[in-house]
Amino acid sequence: MRQNKQSEEHDSSADTEVNAGESDNSELDTDQMFARLQQLIDIAERADLASARIRDGDLEIEISRTTTHHIGAAPALVNPPMQSLVTENETGDDIIRSPMPARFYRSPAPDEPPFVEVGDSVSAGASIATLEVMKTYNDVEAPFDCEILEILVEDGQAVEFNQALFRVRQS
Repeated sequence: MRQNKQSEEHDSSADTEVNAGESDNSELDTDQMFARLQQLIDIAERADLASARIRDGDLEIEISRTTTHHIGAAPALVNPPMQSLVTENETGDDIIRSPMPARFYRSPAPDEPPFVEVGDSVSAGASIATLEVMKTYNDVEAPFDCEILEILVEDGQAVEFNQALFRVRQS
């Protein structure tokens, strides 16, 4: 009996010492935190990441950075207006074609009316459709003053590069 009681006392004190030791090891001193932070910054810079996060137990460090690349020329527009391809067909009408593979939409939003209908006259630069690629929406603009003779694509249809979208007549 006496040995079992001593063993139990010894085991519980060992557990206490281990637990105390673990809590001391899980707390990082300031130098260690800064070292981890510097590691994360170095990784983000080498991999050219905008943000990075590291988690070790209860410690979590997250960084984010902005990168500025200076180039001699002015930066390009993020979403420049789409320049449609235009060809003339055998009847003398013009065909406005898709400048990229995308999804074709006739209106700016599902609950809004279409940009144009057959018979509408539009001015050069007016939006006549929207093309969506990877959740980026680009307006297709009329390349010149024209009348919409035919809409050749269904709303929501996937279109290919150079696919005919509208048959129009220049005004």
